[in-house]
Amino acid sequence: MIEPAIKTAVERITGLDTYPLLLPDTVQEGATFQRISDPQVGDGLRRTGLSEVRIQISLYVVDRYTSLLQFDGALWAEWKGIVHGQLEGQPVQYVERGGIQQGKTTFPNNRIQYRLVRDFIFTVPE
Repeated sequence: MIEPAIKTAVERITGLDTYPLLLPDTVQEGATFQRISDPQVGDGLRRTGLSEVRIQISLYVVDRYTSLLQFDGALWAEWKGIVHGQLEGQPVQYVERGGIQQGKTTFPNNRIQYRLVRDFIFTVPE
């Protein structure tokens, strides 16, 4: 299971507390992750023993949009170099960066929570 390694890596790289699925109601800054899909890798005739695990990572910051972009860049800068390597001790064959979404929420005190959602595809042993 790659999720514990992703949680540890996101916290280490961004410095943001990281949670599965959603931020707790009392938290305004942080990161979340969730598994979106995990199809097996195969050539049509046989299975390879690998899965392409699509993980969606959401980053949330208040009043610091540039930091949000820097966090996204820092994740990719570290992960794009993984080829037949490891992520926090977990074997990873390859990492791809997928789609991005951005948004913002204005709070009653006029502070702005910025959100960046990015998909990463981790090719890992099943």
